[in-house]
Amino acid sequence: MHNDKKPQEKPANLKLAIKRLLKSLAEYKFWVILTIVLAIASTVFAIVGPKILGTITTDVATALMTAAKTQSAIVFNFDSIAKTALFLLALYIFSLVTDLLSNIIMSYVTKKYTLKLRAEISQKINTLPIRYFDKHKFGDTLARVTNDVDTIATSLNQSLSQMISSVVTVVGILIMMLSISWQLTLVAIATLPLSMGFIGIITKKSQKFFKGVQEQTADVTAQAEEVYAGHSVVRAFNAGADMEKKFYQTSHNLQKSSLKSQFLSGLMHPIMNFIGNLGYVAVAIVGGGLAIDGKILLGDIQAFIQYVSQFNQPIAQVAQIANLLQSTLAASDRVFDFLEETNEPTLEEYLPMPKQIKGDIEFRNVVFQYDDADQPTINKLSFKVKAGQKVAIVGPTGAGKTTLINLLMRFYDLDSGQILLDGQDIAQMKRSDIRQQFGMVLQDTWLMSDTLRNNLRYGKPTATDAEIMEIAEAAGIKHLIESMPKGLSAQIDEDTESVSVGEKQLLTVARAMLANAPMMILDEATSNVDTRTEEIIQRAMENLTSGRTSFVIAHRLSTIRDADLILVMNHGDVIEQGTHKQLIAQGGFYADLHNSQFSEEAE
Repeated sequence: MHNDKKPQEKPANLKLAIKRLLKSLAEYKFWVILTIVLAIASTVFAIVGPKILGTITTDVATALMTAAKTQSAIVFNFDSIAKTALFLLALYIFSLVTDLLSNIIMSYVTKKYTLKLRAEISQKINTLPIRYFDKHKFGDTLARVTNDVDTIATSLNQSLSQMISSVVTVVGILIMMLSISWQLTLVAIATLPLSMGFIGIITKKSQKFFKGVQEQTADVTAQAEEVYAGHSVVRAFNAGADMEKKFYQTSHNLQKSSLKSQFLSGLMHPIMNFIGNLGYVAVAIVGGGLAIDGKILLGDIQAFIQYVSQFNQPIAQVAQIANLLQSTLAASDRVFDFLEETNEPTLEEYLPMPKQIKGDIEFRNVVFQYDDADQPTINKLSFKVKAGQKVAIVGPTGAGKTTLINLLMRFYDLDSGQILLDGQDIAQMKRSDIRQQFGMVLQDTWLMSDTLRNNLRYGKPTATDAEIMEIAEAAGIKHLIESMPKGLSAQIDEDTESVSVGEKQLLTVARAMLANAPMMILDEATSNVDTRTEEIIQRAMENLTSGRTSFVIAHRLSTIRDADLILVMNHGDVIEQGTHKQLIAQGGFYADLHNSQFSEEAE
C-alpha cells in the first residue's frame, strides 16, 4: 500500500539544508578548501589584468600627447611596455592553471561524494523498516537515488567553483575600482541595490517552483515505474489511454513547474544586463568629465570601463547560480530526509542465536495493527507449533495470514505480546539471525537480472554447480536448466518470456531448498500455477519441508490435508485449530470452507 499524498510544495529551510549539505561534505573539506583557494587565486590574477593593461594604455597615450605638444617624434618606452605585457601574460597563465586545477579537484570531490551518497542510500534501504515502503512509492525512492543525487552532483561540479569565482570577482573588482576612482565607483554601484532587489524577488518566487520540479519529477518516475512493471495488466484491461492521460497530467504538472522556474530563472540575465548597461552609460559620462578636468588618467578610464563591464556579469552569475543552488538544496533535502528516516529498532545487546535450532514456535497474545488501519489486523493471537511440524494457515482474504508470517520474520514489530523461538523472545534477537533460520517461497516470484546459477544460489553463494543440479532435480527444474542454451549460465530476469510462471515458482522453491534453512515459509506458493505444475511443486515442497518446522499459507485446502496442524484464521485471530480430520469432524468454519471448495471443484 502506498501513500499517494503529495508533499507540499514549499520553500526548503535554506539554513538547515546548507548545514546538512556542509556536514555531509565534511570529510572532503581539505579538497573543498583547496578548490576555493585555487578559485580565489585564479580570479585575483584575472582581476589585476585590466589595471596592469591600463598602465600600458597610459604609457602609450602619454607618449602620443608628449609628441603632439612638442611637435617631436613619438617615443615609446618599449622595454617598460614589454615587461608589463610579459608580466600580464604570466598572470593570465597562472589564472588559467589555477582555474583548471580548481575544476579538476572539484570534479574528483563530486565523484567521490556522489559515490558516498549512493552507498549511504543503498545501505539505508537495507536498514529501513518495511513500514517505510508501505507509505512511499517505489518510484519516489528511486528518484531520490537517481535524479536527486545527480542534481546535487551536477551543481557541486559546475556551480561551486563558479559561485566562489563570481563572489571573489565582485569583491575584487570593487576594490580595484575604488583604487582608481571613488567617484566613479559610487556611480557604478548605484545600480547595485536595484539589482539585488530584483534578485531577491525572483529568488523568493522561484524557490517553490524548483521544489515542485523535484517532487513532480519523483511523481513522473514513480508512475513510469509502475506502468512499466505492470504493462501486461495495463494492456489486458485496455487501460493504455487512461494511463496515458494520467501520465500526461503528471508530466503537465512537471512542465508547468519547470516553465515557471526556468522563466523566473531566465529573467535574471536580461534584467541584470539592462541594469548593468545603465551603470555603464553613467560611468562613461562621469568618467569623461573627470578626464577632461585631468582628475583621472586615460588608462585608468579604460581599466575602469573594463571593470564596469565585468562588474555586473558575476552578479548575474551569482543570481543564476543561486537558482541552481535552490534546486540542489531542494534535492539535498529529499536525499537527507531519506537518509535520516528512522531505521528498524535495534538493541544494544542481543540474545545469542542457539547453535542448533529445533524449531519450536509460540505466539503469546500477539497484537499488531498497521499504521493506516482502523483496527488491529492481529488481535491477541496465541498458538504453539512443535519442532518439525507442518503448519497450514488458512482463512479468507484479510484474515491476517500473511501478516502472521511478516511478524514471524520480524518485518514488522509487535504492538504487544511475544513470539518465541525455542523458548526465546525473537524481539531480543537480531533480525538477520532470525531471518537466516527461515527459507521463504512467496506467491509473487522474484528473480534477479542475472544468470540462473546466481538466482538459484542467492541464499547460498558458495553452492557448487553439482549441488545446484542436485537440488534442481529434487525441485523438478533440471529439464528447464538443461533446455537453456547456456544452462546455468543463461541470463534471466523477472520479465523473461522463455520461463513460465510455474517454472519461475519452481526456481524459487529450488532457491529455498538450496539455502537449507531449518524452518520454511510457503506463502500461497502454488496459487499461480496449473494442476500438473502444482503437483510438481507439491512434491518439491515435501522434500523442502521434510523434518523442518514449516508454515504453509494456502487457499487450496486440498494441498494441506496432510498438515500436522491447521490454523484457521479470521479477523486476525485463530478461531479453529487441529488436523484436517479433526476440523472436518467439528463441522465449523473450516468444514464450511472445505465443503464450498469441494463443491466448486466438483461443478
